[in-house]
Amino acid sequence: MPNSMRYCQTCRLTLHKRGFKRHTLSVVHRKAKLIRAMLERNCITHAEIARRIGLTRERVRQRALQMGFADGRSRHAICRMERRRKKMAEFFMEAQKRGFAVEPLGTTSAYINGKLCVQRKACWHYIGKSEHKYTYVSIRQPEGRFDICAWKLPDGRFLILPKKLAGFKQTTFNPKEGGLQGTDSSSHYYREYIERWSLLGRPRRVEHPLT
Repeated sequence: MPNSMRYCQTCRLTLHKRGFKRHTLSVVHRKAKLIRAMLERNCITHAEIARRIGLTRERVRQRALQMGFADGRSRHAICRMERRRKKMAEFFMEAQKRGFAVEPLGTTSAYINGKLCVQRKACWHYIGKSEHKYTYVSIRQPEGRFDICAWKLPDGRFLILPKKLAGFKQTTFNPKEGGLQGTDSSSHYYREYIERWSLLGRPRRVEHPLT
């Protein structure tokens, strides 16, 4: 660029050096700075920016594209995705930490490696006292469509079951090794599916040892 020319990073304009100072003091430049600041900080619509700074929505859209930001529809999709990620259930956040690709659909459902996964609540209660105290977990069959369902256990681990093993209406089992298997004698094998992350397939990257 010739020494007589200056480039405005905010407005993405090349100006003559003598007019550059005047440009940086202009209303056009100041509003461009405001538009950039709002687009960088918030999931905010072009209409809301226009209302705040006194421009038309179309003018804000043009300036945003000129400054290199995505169009309004793409930004809204990104914002929705980010809001969903912040509200994701613990199972999906843990899956992300382990390197799985998570595409949230809502707070309790997401696609992980192409599998429709849901997280549901587990109820637990304790029987006995002191050394004879046992923990029992009660789980219900998930409603709706799913490929994998996960229940968070009292100790923070997850019971991860494929749909073919979730044909029960409700069942109860003891997640700890011991002589008492639970009220349903067939449900003790669910222990084998605690932290069975391999049901989700291969992670994109490995950050923690997987079960």
